[in-house]
Amino acid sequence: MNLVRNVLLSEVAYIDHGFFDRTGGVSVGDFESLNFGFARGDDDQNVLVNRRIVAEHFGIPLSNLITLNQKHGDTVHVINPNNVEEYKFKDPAGTLSIEGDAIVTNIPGLLIGIHTADCAPILLYGKGSGCIAAIHAGWRGALGNIIEHTISTLFSLGNDDIIASIGPCLQRDNFSVGDDIIARADNEYLSNIDGQLLFDMQAFVIDKLLRLGVKEVSATGIDTFSQENYFSYRRQNGHCGVQFSGIMLREREG
Repeated sequence: MNLVRNVLLSEVAYIDHGFFDRTGGVSVGDFESLNFGFARGDDDQNVLVNRRIVAEHFGIPLSNLITLNQKHGDTVHVINPNNVEEYKFKDPAGTLSIEGDAIVTNIPGLLIGIHTADCAPILLYGKGSGCIAAIHAGWRGALGNIIEHTISTLFSLGNDDIIASIGPCLQRDNFSVGDDIIARADNEYLSNIDGQLLFDMQAFVIDKLLRLGVKEVSATGIDTFSQENYFSYRRQNGHCGVQFSGIMLREREG
């Protein structure tokens, strides 16, 4: 099991986080091996084992690893002491019934995260009320409002000095686009290289976060398409699993 950590988030002593690749799990075939996604063709029991592996890495029960049924939309869920039991994972069949593409919380011991296979995973922390957040931003989400809604939610909860990290995702050189993206993306993020029109989603997301008031943004720069230790929807023609990116608050000492 391999994961990448961000230097900005790593500087906060009571935050644990990681952008995982596809290795270290039990799934086979197109889903080999740490597939985190239900309803993609993998055996649900394999996915449950994979999720337990990650939960054990963070030293928490499986119920405290929280993800959503992602829909490329703009719904943000805020988990607080009054509703946390609704989000805890309980279904042995592997059903994720709560739909959304971003999670915000300040409850220690909850590993919140998202799963991707070319989309951009974004992990955030805000000082003040000390919330963490995880965003699933594919091109629809990035060009839509999921990032705006998450940042405005963090600010509304009293967070300032927000820092963000963008994990492995489809990089510009392998992100050829069609009319659906061309019609919505700013020209500065589109490049014509060797007759192919390419979209720099990572740069777009970085600039959007900064424009929205995020203090610092960093990115791994890892390309899921060209690195075979990552799932890639494009490289695998849709027959693939998804990797996990998550963030958790530890109890503060003192």
